[in-house]
Amino acid sequence: MDIATISARITTNVNTLATAVTEFTNAFETTMKWIQRDWQLYEANGARPLLTGAKVTLLEAATAWAIGSNRGAAASLRAAIENSIAWLYYKDHPIEFSSVKSRRSDLLLPKAVQSYFKANDAGFEASYAMLAKLKNRPSEYYYSDVSEYVHAHPSFVLPGNINDLVITAPRDPSFLSIVKNTNEFITDNYTAFYRSSWGDFPESVQIYASGKLGVSLTKFVEIAP
Repeated sequence: MDIATISARITTNVNTLATAVTEFTNAFETTMKWIQRDWQLYEANGARPLLTGAKVTLLEAATAWAIGSNRGAAASLRAAIENSIAWLYYKDHPIEFSSVKSRRSDLLLPKAVQSYFKANDAGFEASYAMLAKLKNRPSEYYYSDVSEYVHAHPSFVLPGNINDLVITAPRDPSFLSIVKNTNEFITDNYTAFYRSSWGDFPESVQIYASGKLGVSLTKFVEIAP
């Protein structure tokens, strides 16, 4: 590993860091709108640190990609998925969140949260299925895809040069497809969870859902809470 080469690459990428962070966050717009909405609505909720964690990890991911670290960005993206989806469960389960805070329980991962909602809210299962059927991401449970990237799973083709694995310069624009897929995964979970509150959806999410569902939108918002 050539530290001088890595340092030079970071310096090159930093020159356009602000533009890169904006490009990254634009690819994550609907998720960020959902998180900001709940951040404002649930100021006194005990599980609000999960939203803080989501905000922080998204900014970390954007910064990591901006300096050229794809895998660093992916690691933060994975944490953003965990925090943002865990929030949907723990905001209504203060006792369980207290157990997590005291380290008597582990934080529920996204699959466990989805399973809980599907088992206890038939409307969530139906509405999420409508969105997932029209997904652009390669797999429904995209958390696994991001985890595989973080762990350098063979399913991802990674460059053989160690320096290139650590920092790319110029930064890798193809990574934004992972960002967009992650955004869709989180957005679909939030949109299905809050389906009965269409009037309170962030505008960008309304545009997203309307474009994805088309004529099925009416059926979607009428699914019983």
